[in-house]
Amino acid sequence: MSPTVSLARQWNPEALLALARECDDAARTLCAHLDDAVGEADRSREHWIGDAADAARARARELEEQADTVAARMVTASAAARDGAAQIGSARDTVLDLADTATLEGFAVSEDGSVAVGAGPTPLLVLLSGGSDAVAADLLRVRAGELTARLTGALHRLDAADADAAADLAAALRGPEPAPPAATVPAGAWPVGAGDVVAGWPAMGQDRIAAQIDAMTDAQRRELIARFPQQVGNTDGVPWPMRVAANRTNIAAAILAESGADEPSTRRIEFYRGLLGEVDDPAGGARISRQILAFDPARASLVELHGDLGAARNVAVLVPGVNTAIERSAANTATARRFVAGSGGQVAVITYLGGPFPQVPDVASVLDAADPRYAVEMAPRLVAFSEDVARQAPDGALVTVIGHSYGGSIVGTAETLGLTSDRTLFLAAAGAGVGVDDSGDWHNRNPFVERYSMTAPGDFIELVQGIPGGPHGADPDEMAGVIPLRAGNYDDGTPVAGWDAHSGMLNRPSDSWRTILSVITGGSVAAAPA
Repeated sequence: MSPTVSLARQWNPEALLALARECDDAARTLCAHLDDAVGEADRSREHWIGDAADAARARARELEEQADTVAARMVTASAAARDGAAQIGSARDTVLDLADTATLEGFAVSEDGSVAVGAGPTPLLVLLSGGSDAVAADLLRVRAGELTARLTGALHRLDAADADAAADLAAALRGPEPAPPAATVPAGAWPVGAGDVVAGWPAMGQDRIAAQIDAMTDAQRRELIARFPQQVGNTDGVPWPMRVAANRTNIAAAILAESGADEPSTRRIEFYRGLLGEVDDPAGGARISRQILAFDPARASLVELHGDLGAARNVAVLVPGVNTAIERSAANTATARRFVAGSGGQVAVITYLGGPFPQVPDVASVLDAADPRYAVEMAPRLVAFSEDVARQAPDGALVTVIGHSYGGSIVGTAETLGLTSDRTLFLAAAGAGVGVDDSGDWHNRNPFVERYSMTAPGDFIELVQGIPGGPHGADPDEMAGVIPLRAGNYDDGTPVAGWDAHSGMLNRPSDSWRTILSVITGGSVAAAPA
């Protein structure tokens, strides 16, 4: 039934928040009870032995595994309920504000949202209409039509928000369809067990992993996701839709692992819930689920796809700089989404947090930014991921890898190890990579890669770029074979320059921002004058 104005007044989105809290509490209680039961079963080894005892302990472990699955669904449902409450609440408030405004202005409001002229025009409106009753009446009819369009539209949006919340809740609680067991071998055997399949991945190339999964049935893929979400969600070569599905389970598990007993834990829970929620499609249109390609808090890893990979013509991978962390990555997300929106959805952008970044909370910690170990440790993982990006990207798409600030050193170091990209862009880069003295030290798998570099005048990064013997290698702005790009001006006419330009070049409307987008989209860009 479509909502009416009266029904909108009766709706209480807070009820969904109560449901969310109940789901969270039930998930934690379920896990706690099963943990106690399994622990007791294990302790019983001291006094209970035999086939029956072994069977009971095995059954307890099976129940614990099932409980983890149910708990993850409850946590995912909690996130859906919270998101639904926010969307329904916002849509409901709009309906009521418009209805109340129309009533206060003297119009008659119908249940379906249509607004009609009530009493005749007031003397003040007649006076403002040049003393003409006819003109004043026409103004009232125009205003009634405007309010009708806005109010009926708001009711439709409320209906859509309600339907979306219901569908998301049902999907979260339902979970993936279970894989049917085979008659003579354990479910998921190919012909070996699913556990053996996953155990072999670390020694396999991405092409073999991709081919192996391609040969599986849908039921076998679902079982891999259900039983081994950590491996499926974080292994290059696994199809990205499977990684996204697995990481929803991984995120739910991370929420359950948090105690919420202190402010940092509470902050992490709220951030993780946001990863399970929906966001506005940056290219316009309906709200969409987030696409998490890797999630492993223990390794400080969070990789997210922004935009529609199927509709994108080009793909970019953004590697950020110092002070980046999983729970403080919202700014990187916003940067990526702006490029997707700015291209009208023609590009997809991936934010890449492939491990810990140096943290520089104060001047006393600034030496941490000079430590090359973060780049050395993350570069091989970026190389492997770039190979996966090349496999997953649409045919004919250009892949641009962008290193900003310390991320420039990570990207440059990855170039020495065989990064795969069509275009590489160094933005206010700390350097060209650990141990990179000249372009001959780079070994991109694409022999035709194009390399670009941009640093705004007066950016503080200039103080460390290209220091002889420095930890991050040569200055990419000065290297042969790298096309230097001008930062230009902000849209308010001021130059993109100074310390604020270090991030401003990426995040404020400017010549530099449009040049970066042109690199990503494969457009032509003019080199800065020598």
